[in-house]
Amino acid sequence: MGASLSIDLASQRYSHFGIIFLPEGSRTPRVLMPKELGLKDPPEAASLAVAIESLARTANVDVVLLDGPQAWRYPQSPIKHMRLCERVLNTPGKTGIPGQAKPSTYLTYIQFSIDVFHYLRAAYGWSLLSSDWPQHSGRRWVVEVFPSAAWALLGLDRLPGKSRGAGLEPWRRELAQVTGYSLPSNLNHDQLQAAVVLPLGPALIEGAADQVILAGLDPFIEGDSLYEGLIANPRLPPN
Repeated sequence: MGASLSIDLASQRYSHFGIIFLPEGSRTPRVLMPKELGLKDPPEAASLAVAIESLARTANVDVVLLDGPQAWRYPQSPIKHMRLCERVLNTPGKTGIPGQAKPSTYLTYIQFSIDVFHYLRAAYGWSLLSSDWPQHSGRRWVVEVFPSAAWALLGLDRLPGKSRGAGLEPWRRELAQVTGYSLPSNLNHDQLQAAVVLPLGPALIEGAADQVILAGLDPFIEGDSLYEGLIANPRLPPN
């Protein structure tokens, strides 16, 4: 068993990140603040990758979950304007061919996320999830997630948008109940989004394929670009 790290990404300020760490063998996740990882604004992909790798080495992290795209839409895809995984899960932001996104306001965030995946993979040897992942034990996985879909897949109401200003304690309490995690109190929206996908970490480490739901296409490189990719979501183990 290794530890897991889940990050709800943002591209403007680290204060908009949600970072949750699940220690090895523990059911008590811990909130990490960006300054604990040595991160200072503005967010920068290479320095974030350095911080993730440093924590991984010291805390035995084997799975990193990132709420953001890992790759671009394949130009020859019959699906217009987005990757297959985004069509399946109806994500609000659509990743286009390199340098394009819909709506265009998402491009900075999408480029930032893709760059983080790139640095972790190319500079530090993290593996991108593929459909045959259970056959590759011992790898360190960096995994694309979509927390908004995870709530429904765990049988819970989707977390309301930040703009609604709803009290979040009911969602924290229900998430703790279904996962069995002792979640810290007063989690904010970004931290809850990071927490809801945490069951993926132990499932991937243990090779529990029945607890992992995949959408999309295996990532692949063509020319100088990485394309498509799988989004993973958690499934609760059978009672």
